[in-house]
Amino acid sequence: MASQARGLQNFISDLRNAKSKTEETYRVERELANIRKKFAVTGNNRVGEDGSNPSLSSYQRKKYVWKLVYIHVLGYDVDFGHPEVLALVRSTRYSEKHV
Repeated sequence: MASQARGLQNFISDLRNAKSKTEETYRVERELANIRKKFAVTGNNRVGEDGSNPSLSSYQRKKYVWKLVYIHVLGYDVDFGHPEVLALVRSTRYSEKHV
């Protein structure tokens, strides 16, 4: 996983190094806003048949979904991203399902 999801590792490291719960919450909220922006369909892009953003690469989709999973495990409310999870589950490529 070290070479695969550098952004995920950096995010986890940032959370572990947070000096207070407020700092952790700020970092999580900032990351959730970034992920929402990445999942949003903008411009001429059309929503995929499963509701996902087709402009995301499989690497990006996987990285953002794992960040959402980690945020959820920490106890934060994650109320979006379900179409992206379904896009990974529905994929025929093993690499998109492999952790």
